[in-house]
Amino acid sequence: YSHETVVKASGVSEGDNLIFLSKSKLNEKLSSELAYIGSVTVKRRLPSTLELVVKKTDAKLGVAMNGYFTLLDENGKVLEKDLETVGENIILVNLGEVESAELGKVIVLKENRALTKLNAVLDECKKVGINDISLMDLSDIYNIKLVYQGRITLELGETDSENLNSKLALGKAALDKQNEENNLYRGTINLTVDGKGYWSEEVSTTEPVTEENTSESTEETSKNEEETSSVA
Repeated sequence: YSHETVVKASGVSEGDNLIFLSKSKLNEKLSSELAYIGSVTVKRRLPSTLELVVKKTDAKLGVAMNGYFTLLDENGKVLEKDLETVGENIILVNLGEVESAELGKVIVLKENRALTKLNAVLDECKKVGINDISLMDLSDIYNIKLVYQGRITLELGETDSENLNSKLALGKAALDKQNEENNLYRGTINLTVDGKGYWSEEVSTTEPVTEENTSESTEETSKNEEETSSVA
């Protein structure tokens, strides 16, 4: 955003009283009206100067809604709506029923714990080094699933702050080993049991274009599952 755009959106004009200006309200106004602003630092330089330091946020997630996509940042803030496609490096997410998705505001879900789980999974994926996640299914927070490179599903099941890191670390080790042997492999790693992981080989569809498809792409991987080898 240009300097002029930010100043206009702030609603602050020459002659306004700096003493009574609310920093929190100004932050909220700018962040909601200019969706790609991630944070605002407001500094008063008395007697007559107001300094606004803005930092951008980026689109990380895509949610399918009513046949279109909504882009979110990693905290769930709505950045764009009604898109026919999403760009590269966007993780498609199924967060269950969406109650509201207003531009510039955090998406509101029927299951409000899904967003907390999403943030936790994203953080732990970074810590253990799992990149190239193409799809995350948190429509059931007790049966979380991730899709790696559109070809390998990691079934995490129920997670908490203690076992999430260990499940993903085990999954990362299994992915690394499989990529060394066959980086075109398609299948599922079942990590629902703490400390254990099981492979099952199968083909799944992982290119969702509608709300229903985002669910189907991960649900398919649980059908007709046969444990073929342990990764634990």
